Amino acid sequence: MSALLDSGVRRGAEVRCPACIRFIPADAACPHCLCGAIPPERHGSARALVKSGVDRFALAARTAALEPAQVAVLEARYARQWGAVLRLSEDARRIEPHLVQRGFTRELEDAWALILPIEDSSLEEMLAPFSPMPDSVEWLADKSPDPTLRLMASLACVHQGRGAREARFSVSNQLLHGEGRMAVEAMLAMTRWRNGLSPRLGAEERERIRGLSLGVLHVPELSVRAAVAWTRASHEVTPENVSEALHRGLYGSDPEVRFECALCLRDEMEVSQALDSPDADVAAFARRTLSQWGSRRLLARLQRDGDAAFAKDVLRQLPTPPPEGALEALLTVSLRTVGSLANELLSFAKQRPFRAWGAEDQQRWARWARSALSELSAETALDFFAWAATPPRNDPEAPEEEESEAMWAFLEETVHAIDRGTAKDRAACFGDSAFARFLHHSGVDEQRRLNDWARDPDSGEALLEALMLYPSRVWQLDLAPERRSQEKHPDPGHPGRLLMAVWEGPGQHLLVAPLSRVVRSWRSTHGSELLVEAVWRRFQSHPAERGALLTAFAAWRDRLWENQCEVEPDALTRFQAWWRLDPEGLFQQTMQLLDDVPKDALPRRLRALWDAAEELVGTRPRTASLSVSKGAMALRNGLESRDADVLTALDAELEHFEAWLPAFEQRVLATPSPPEESNVHRDFLDDTHNALRMMQERRERRLEAEAYARQREIDRQVAESRRRDQERQRELQRREAEALQARMAAEREQQETLSRVEAQRLLVTLQPRVPLKPVDSEVVFPESAFPTLVDYARMIKAMQRGGDVMKLFDTLGLTPVTWAAQANAWGQAMVGRMELGMRFGELLSAPWE
Repeated sequence: MSALLDSGVRRGAEVRCPACIRFIPADAACPHCLCGAIPPERHGSARALVKSGVDRFALAARTAALEPAQVAVLEARYARQWGAVLRLSEDARRIEPHLVQRGFTRELEDAWALILPIEDSSLEEMLAPFSPMPDSVEWLADKSPDPTLRLMASLACVHQGRGAREARFSVSNQLLHGEGRMAVEAMLAMTRWRNGLSPRLGAEERERIRGLSLGVLHVPELSVRAAVAWTRASHEVTPENVSEALHRGLYGSDPEVRFECALCLRDEMEVSQALDSPDADVAAFARRTLSQWGSRRLLARLQRDGDAAFAKDVLRQLPTPPPEGALEALLTVSLRTVGSLANELLSFAKQRPFRAWGAEDQQRWARWARSALSELSAETALDFFAWAATPPRNDPEAPEEEESEAMWAFLEETVHAIDRGTAKDRAACFGDSAFARFLHHSGVDEQRRLNDWARDPDSGEALLEALMLYPSRVWQLDLAPERRSQEKHPDPGHPGRLLMAVWEGPGQHLLVAPLSRVVRSWRSTHGSELLVEAVWRRFQSHPAERGALLTAFAAWRDRLWENQCEVEPDALTRFQAWWRLDPEGLFQQTMQLLDDVPKDALPRRLRALWDAAEELVGTRPRTASLSVSKGAMALRNGLESRDADVLTALDAELEHFEAWLPAFEQRVLATPSPPEESNVHRDFLDDTHNALRMMQERRERRLEAEAYARQREIDRQVAESRRRDQERQRELQRREAEALQARMAAEREQQETLSRVEAQRLLVTLQPRVPLKPVDSEVVFPESAFPTLVDYARMIKAMQRGGDVMKLFDTLGLTPVTWAAQANAWGQAMVGRMELGMRFGELLSAPWE
């Protein structure tokens, strides 16, 4: 009988039909599929025949005809495979109590009864692994080999409100696309209170839930839960039948159903009874729900005997703005359980600016701060103060006096909390951006504490870094209007006063090293001019602190030096005031002392440099020697000047340097170099001697050049005298030559005049000594210089008598070209007229006077 039970054949007095797997009376034909009666002992064999294709009407006969050996094999296989299914059934029975409906296990068994028997390999593949599975419902929802079992586990997880995303997706998919018992169970699971008062549902899911819930509303055991599901999924007016079901469940015997109905009906009285539920989840959910409703009964209970867990549940769903009495109750619990509610109370407080609370609530906060804030951790107290000190956005009005007093209560208690905290806690506070608000509101008392904290070896450096960051954080947090001033020396303001308040007082040597590190690592440029100005004013007003200030603020040395150059234009005075203090050492001051130095000021500056090097060589020999080497090079360059007065002074300085250097060199060689000079790798005495040698050589060359110049001057004067004599001789010769040329020119002029007169005379007075004929005076060429034959013959005779031809031409206004043309014309005329040629010959042969 146990084998039959294990095979799922019997259920009470009924047995399973092998053909249709329904349960029927024993020893009777199946009234459903009309299969003949089959003994339960051969159920496995009959199932094997059905799977092989035997008709259900022949199944009884075929089963009876099997050999006993065949029956044994088939029954053993079915029992073995059903044993694997039993493990799934056990898990299903363990899950089913977490579901609302029953019958899921039977459905699982019926589904497998319809499948079996199958090949062992197929069964192993479907149900692997066969090893025992964990009891965890979450594991079954994710890892169970059977899909029906996974869905049941997912439903159980969602019912309990702890389903993973995959489980919720499976349940949602079953809700939208499933049918029957599973779809209804998915609806009930997704609308349980453990999934929230307003479960996250899509529009399609809400519509599906409304339809399913109304469909099962008439089922007695499901009507109340269906009404709950409809209410959770709807935002409409509750129908009468749904409301009736909810009220019926409210007065039912199941406490969980009553709780669900009370939530849907917003019955504060009934939900309040759940505050004392032994189920912690129910009590916590009741607290959150009543908190969301703003229940006065809940707040009174909280104030009377609530603990930190109670208050956290209330804070989780408390509406904004909180209902009346909520703040008083929460602060009362916080005072009763100091520290356990700090973070949650801080989150609650940050929901509204401090100034948005009324005057009475601000005073409540102030009283709470004076009682509990100093007992909290330093960071938490600082966060509370930052909240109290942060004004609402776009609120330009200054806080009222009562608001300021309440805020000062937070400030004072925050000071105590930070002071009592560990060095690590203080360092964390100093690094928080909210600490900028603390600094912004710090008064004289707070500045005294800042002075003490800064000298702490463990947390002081973090405070100094916060002071460096304070100007930029003021701008980032909009704590003060942005400065637009272009002043060279602006008012340091509150940032500068804070820094100097920390610097003030004894123990300044404790701040030098950490300040140096912080300032060197600081990269912000916004607001830095305020801190630099504060340091500069301190530098001016406290000469005794200048060395410590320059060491602590070495990274700002160049800015301080620029300010020093503004107030003190004389480089020598600056050098004498700074060379002992400058963190960059004597050499840097030497560079600035000798940079673009006027030649006439060089001797005095070099003498100051030698004195400084003489003083420093006992502690920093290489630095002193390097500075002297730089001064020697400057002296060498100065000796190249061409100004005699300057060279005289520099020569005197060179003589002094030559006498001073040997003793200085001995001290450099005798003094060991300290570790501070590790970056100076040699003593630079060779460079100094090279410069001195070049100056001496330069001086010798200059003396030789001066002697040579004097000799050259003598030679020049002699040469100049000779040159002047030669010039005088050349001047005399020039004058004689000019006189000779003038005489010759006069003679030439006279000769030309005589020639011109002679030519004119010949052309005017020369006449032939023969009787004239008419042809002689006949005008042949009226427009020419020789219109008649006598005129032409007179010209020929004048030329024959040796007259200057050119003067003759000039007298008649002729040129060689025009003369040739006229002569050619007369020749042609004589050829044309015989009498002219004959007469021309007579005239030429005749005497002329």
